[in-house]
Amino acid sequence: MKIGFVVAMEEEYAPFIGRLGKEIGSEVICGAKFCTYESDGNVVVLGQSGIGEIAAAATTALLIGRFGCDYIVNFGLVGSLNGAATGTLACVKDVVHYDCDVTAFGYAPGQPAGMDLAYFATDPHARASVLAKLPALRLASGDKFISDTTLKNKLVADFSADICDMEGAAIAITCTRAATPFSLIKYVSDAADEGAAETFSLNKTKAFGTAVELVLSLLRA
Repeated sequence: MKIGFVVAMEEEYAPFIGRLGKEIGSEVICGAKFCTYESDGNVVVLGQSGIGEIAAAATTALLIGRFGCDYIVNFGLVGSLNGAATGTLACVKDVVHYDCDVTAFGYAPGQPAGMDLAYFATDPHARASVLAKLPALRLASGDKFISDTTLKNKLVADFSADICDMEGAAIAITCTRAATPFSLIKYVSDAADEGAAETFSLNKTKAFGTAVELVLSLLRA
């Protein structure tokens, strides 16, 4: 199997370097770096996307269309919206693009134009096996770092979301359009409130410990 591994920030992918197997190639396309590894019988292509939904969507599309990946895994940091404690490791059950609004044309809040869904489900087989011991949470995703209690509460009220990030919806929608299964594993770095920027900066440099082992087990499954 060829697996695409999308990671936004250096702090998120640095713990995996040297542990993904034998590197067999690397190149930069459209500003994103792609490194290919042989890993326990699989091929893993690590796409270092950069922060935000546009970068994540482009990187995911390249992993599927250019590199031929037939499964996508994303690991990254998230803010807590609905009680998940800082340091919690979770898998995402579904994702909503909270800042997508074409309701003027009859779509539901968060539902992209031309698509039947507002909530995009991750691979249930991975959640039932490798990720079974993790809490399965709903991710609200958009191109904004959430550090505002009012907006945080609105995402909970409008979408029943548990966590938030800036890449998950882009990855989920791109994979859904390409009929490619995907899994998202997230580490809670902050409370998405007025102190989020400081807490995020403190937590983004921490060793992820069990998160790294879990992601590696999923990549090699």
